[in-house]
Amino acid sequence: MERIVLGYDGSPAAVAALRWTADRRGRSRAKVDVVNVISPMTRDRSLGIEQLADAETYLRERAPGMPVELHRLEGAMPDTLGDFSHGVDLIVVGIDPAHMIRATFPGLVPLELAMESNVPVCLVPAGWVEADDPVTVGIADDESSDSAVAFAVREARLTSASLRLVHAWLMPTPARYGATALALSVDHELALHRVVLDEAMGSLIEAHPSLSVEGELVRESRAAALLKFAATSSMLVIGTHHHGPLTGALLGSVAQDVLWRATCPVCVVPNGARQS
Repeated sequence: MERIVLGYDGSPAAVAALRWTADRRGRSRAKVDVVNVISPMTRDRSLGIEQLADAETYLRERAPGMPVELHRLEGAMPDTLGDFSHGVDLIVVGIDPAHMIRATFPGLVPLELAMESNVPVCLVPAGWVEADDPVTVGIADDESSDSAVAFAVREARLTSASLRLVHAWLMPTPARYGATALALSVDHELALHRVVLDEAMGSLIEAHPSLSVEGELVRESRAAALLKFAATSSMLVIGTHHHGPLTGALLGSVAQDVLWRATCPVCVVPNGARQS
């Protein structure tokens, strides 16, 4: 049975994450641990208890008979939630991309959780609405996206959605200059990246013949390529190398660039994550 940890604080973003979790739980057998993390300095603790009770009622009404457990933890986010979630299959939290100023500091919490977790983390935007659009996953030209692709395949099969593979590419810095050399170089790079996409699609179609798979080769940065399809995706799936949020801020990690602009859930899958 799949085990899902839902971080819940009663905010609009958390409510969206709760609805997403309930929808998923209705499609597969899963145990849900609803976790409310409070600061040790918090005096009024009754609100958190009420929020947990509301979440439990919502989940039980929409998936009767499936196990739900409530947890009140003290500590700092995201470390407390991350420590609790070792060995689970999925962590779900809400985000509020509409408030960019608010995202500057509290927003680092879900980003840090996603970038440092050893299990997949799904970040659900406030106002999420269920859609029948494809599950979109970014694929790299090495093995770093293998776990993300495997996760995306499972999600597509679970929701009876199609799978969209997006492979982004950009021209490397040319060693020589001149229109002719540049034109030849573009053709060469395009052909190389077309092979990456075609091979990935071929492997998935062979392994999952009933799964509808489409591919998109996009001459953009990885983040821009994924965002191009965010509005027509039920989910964006991204692999990560565990560079951490500060490194991501400096180097422009794909997750950070995508997270606050996507209108659909974004699932960040660490390379090597086990698949349930």
